[in-house]
Amino acid sequence: MSFTVKTNILLILLSLLHTFGHAQEVNEADIILQKYRSVLLENKVKDNNVSNIVDRFDENTGKWKDLNYQDKDKTGWDPSTHIYRISYLSYAYFDSRSDFFKDDQLITVINLSLDHWLNAQYVNRNWFPMEVSIPRSLLNTAILLGDKLTPANFQNILDYASKVKIYKAGANLIWLADNVLHYALLVDDENKAKMAIGKIVNEIQIGAPSGIQEDYSFYHHEERLQQFSYGGAYLEISARIAWELDGTSYAFPQEKVDILRKFLTEGMWWMARGEYTVPPTIDRACSRRNSLKSTVSTETVNYLKDLDPNNPTPYKGMLQSLSGPLPITPKGSKAFYKADLLTHHSENASFFIKTLSERTLPVESINGENKKGKLMNYGNTYFLKNGKEYYNLMPFWDWNLLPGYTFVQGTEDYSRKPFTGSLSAEGTGVSVMDYELEDKDGNSTLSAQKSWFTHKNVMIALVSNLQTSQKESITSLDQSLWAGWVKSGEKIFPTSGDHDITNTGWVYHGGFSYGSPSAQKLGVKLTENKGSWGDINIKYKGEDPYSKKVFLPYIKQQKGSFDYYVADVASLEAAEQLHNKPFWEVISNSEDLQAIKFEDGVLAGVIWTPNEDFKVGQLTISTDVPVYFIKSSSGLTLTSPNPAHKSFSITVNGKHHHIENDFLKGTLLPL
Repeated sequence: MSFTVKTNILLILLSLLHTFGHAQEVNEADIILQKYRSVLLENKVKDNNVSNIVDRFDENTGKWKDLNYQDKDKTGWDPSTHIYRISYLSYAYFDSRSDFFKDDQLITVINLSLDHWLNAQYVNRNWFPMEVSIPRSLLNTAILLGDKLTPANFQNILDYASKVKIYKAGANLIWLADNVLHYALLVDDENKAKMAIGKIVNEIQIGAPSGIQEDYSFYHHEERLQQFSYGGAYLEISARIAWELDGTSYAFPQEKVDILRKFLTEGMWWMARGEYTVPPTIDRACSRRNSLKSTVSTETVNYLKDLDPNNPTPYKGMLQSLSGPLPITPKGSKAFYKADLLTHHSENASFFIKTLSERTLPVESINGENKKGKLMNYGNTYFLKNGKEYYNLMPFWDWNLLPGYTFVQGTEDYSRKPFTGSLSAEGTGVSVMDYELEDKDGNSTLSAQKSWFTHKNVMIALVSNLQTSQKESITSLDQSLWAGWVKSGEKIFPTSGDHDITNTGWVYHGGFSYGSPSAQKLGVKLTENKGSWGDINIKYKGEDPYSKKVFLPYIKQQKGSFDYYVADVASLEAAEQLHNKPFWEVISNSEDLQAIKFEDGVLAGVIWTPNEDFKVGQLTISTDVPVYFIKSSSGLTLTSPNPAHKSFSITVNGKHHHIENDFLKGTLLPL
């Protein structure tokens, strides 16, 4: 918690003690509300924004001249913007750095605008603004301004907020309960406050259909990864409410704080690099401006740090990562079985691999959001160093060539298969995908067996048994912001174009090296693409298009097998050295077995065909179901992602073993 907030809280408590004389006589509701008010007082404004809001207001009508009050859109609804502007003005009134600090003109605008809105009875088809964001903004205004509002406006706000009910699950429940709690505190309804707190506490659990999963990923709208969108709100509000209630009779049980800490440190931290994340962790929210920088706030980390004084280390690391120039991340690989996600962090870079199986659902495209992204998450890979590689790049993407995606013309859909998932052990990761694209009639347009391996500073991709209905497929190795020189051996590409680099076999850009020793054609497209946020999200409809530069290395392949790598390297010279002398060897890339051996002795692979003997390094392995594995110093860690395979048999060097399958972490077989 910042020094300012802590100071404000101390002053609040001293004031309350002075008023009531004894600590036991202080109303706990007042303490909680004042702590929440101290949070609201941390909101800062920009004076030019305040000026624009005030200048556009019509005192005669109580409306803003630039808003469409007949708007019917479910997202970016103009009548809700009316309310959000009121909140912004209330923050401005208390922002001591603002020229509008304690300016009574703001109070006049706020009351006139509330007069209009609270009597107009605007309604939207989307439940969220009606029950969450608008009531929250109104309650915040009431808590901040109190008797500076007219009695009628204050009462009308309470009447509006009183209609909110707690009836959903996961993040939606937390949002609703937050509103009900603060309404109950304002009207001194202890029973309703206890009910809301109880709902929140009960919702902080592991394994619910909507909420934190066993691997600390987050589901929302069924089996969809929504880590920093809905999961971020879930964590932020739960942590803040726990902090508000701390020290009162309503305080959260420690086991609930423990769940929130693990959600933060074993889930959130692994899915970001510093302040930044990648599109798969936020689903359709990636079509919102600035969304890839909406991970975890320092305020949220500080709430939990204050609540959890016995575990200071992870919070210190996260705060340094969020606020320092160089992100501090966990090191190595982490597989999220429930999310179909593999993440890997080295000292200077992060890798993310997102797949879709029968267990997880496609990305959402609802409420006018994510209008072009229906093929997203189907075998996508992302690479971060400074975090800005994909930041606000979504309107300028070629959505048929998302990073890591193998595409063929005529594709309209894909098939999700059971043998798809990921595994991690001792810093190494494996992600596997039984890959098939379909046309509009459900006919196969492309199929392949794909696997990705993460180790140290590299991700290696193997593609085998590639078959397509067309002459040629194209695999996007990346599609990131083109920033700075692009180099391939002696060649430098300073301008736009489509460049063939098959003979060189690699290209260097932005601290990453992309290479393939086996592709039929390796190329790199450098383009300046024009787009608008309104193209992908109705919230930004009418915005003017503009251009951004895009870097897109790719492989064109007719059929068969190929492999490629993406590596974090320090220089052009390091990129060339790595390509000429890689520290790994592809043992097999066939339809039966994909396997890699690293110089340090680590082996990793995928057995696609059961009941056959495969030679992998010094091991001869046979299994009765398809599996993937990592052989490290501890032994052989392996799993099958198919929920039907609760157990399976494996023979290693002639010795038979019966395996109880651990889907989340894999089963370790000592050798």
